[in-house]
Amino acid sequence: MTAESYLKTLQRFGIKPGLERIRAMMAWAGEPHLQFPSVLIGGTNGKGSVAAFLAAILQAAGYRVGIYTSPHLVDYRERFRINETPITPDRFAQLLEWAKGLAERVERETPHGAPTEFEVLTAVAFRYFADERVDIAVVEVGLGGRWDATNVLEPRISVVTMVALDHTDRLGPDHFTIARDKLGIARPYRPLVTAEHKWGVLRLFEETALHLKARWVRVGNEVIWQLHRADADGTDATFTTWRGRYRVHLNLLGTHQLPNFGCALAAAELLRDEGWAISADAIAAGAQRAHLQGRLQLVCVPSAPCPILLDGAHNPSGATILGRALRTLFRYRRLHLVLGILADKDVDGVIAKLVPLADEVFATQPHTARALPVDGLAEKCALFGKRVRRCAHVADALHAAAKEAQPDDLICVTGSLYLVGDALAVLTPPPSGDH
Repeated sequence: MTAESYLKTLQRFGIKPGLERIRAMMAWAGEPHLQFPSVLIGGTNGKGSVAAFLAAILQAAGYRVGIYTSPHLVDYRERFRINETPITPDRFAQLLEWAKGLAERVERETPHGAPTEFEVLTAVAFRYFADERVDIAVVEVGLGGRWDATNVLEPRISVVTMVALDHTDRLGPDHFTIARDKLGIARPYRPLVTAEHKWGVLRLFEETALHLKARWVRVGNEVIWQLHRADADGTDATFTTWRGRYRVHLNLLGTHQLPNFGCALAAAELLRDEGWAISADAIAAGAQRAHLQGRLQLVCVPSAPCPILLDGAHNPSGATILGRALRTLFRYRRLHLVLGILADKDVDGVIAKLVPLADEVFATQPHTARALPVDGLAEKCALFGKRVRRCAHVADALHAAAKEAQPDDLICVTGSLYLVGDALAVLTPPPSGDH
């Protein structure tokens, strides 16, 4: 059985909140998750960007940095990187076989049931980082916070980027319930960073920090910025913290990256307070070098006459950010929207933010059982009076959009990171040696 085949067998267990299974795996493995310092990053949106910025800053400072993110877009190995180099296929297969043994033991010897796919992958990440002796790991929460497998860590710093309505079936129906779950990653006497701005939710952050006797750093208060320029070439801004002032250029597009970088900068400054050697030059270099696939990512390929914008916006908050970028950052004559959304998301909320901006919609679906079927999506999009084409697969949608597009148009693929991953697999062949 290949590594990917084994992981697919685990998908039948779905999402099971709780730390019992991952704690058992870690105990039997010798507690690898406690063998390196870490920063744990949660929040509804922006987790991946904050992780990318912070990892880039730390790498520029000369540290050996492990980064664990999810989901992957094309290949599972994207989730596990050290200084931006993915784990090798052989090492991944080896560690997955090791984790499989632990997972089978948990199922056999405990009352907690079989570990999930994410729990097994998290065990792989922590064993990998411990074996490779990383100086620090930057870890992205999978879902929520309190009961997420990554929360077995004892992070030096916890980051909760912001709170919006997503995964309401699992995390709760309102901002406060969701915030309580996400704040479960905070630790006593350890700093807590956020870019949250909703006043009522901020009170909950403050109460949590007081209860834990944790330092609370708020981006927008202890970390502020002045915007100089934002366009399709990036964003220039000056950030001011309690330690210094930094003029930076962000290659990750969109002004929504300003609070994300602010969270990463706050974490870096807190590490500096602890004695980590992170210079102003490393901060500037990390700001510029950070990259993240599938978030306002422009791709140009011979098969399309115009640029293709890939963005994994999958909830109304993310769709609002994408909509703002489409109106302010990019110039085009017509917008061809390739859209596919998971059925368990706020489909109507995402559609309402994006479909009105499009000249034509190509309704499709990501390659997952959770996808909203094409016909259902197309019917919802048609309510906005747009021309809607139905395409069974993203490859068909990309081909149809490319046939309709002109050189001064823009094709935008969005609605789900799974859809973006499917599109990347079509548009960009894997590097040699990966398969």
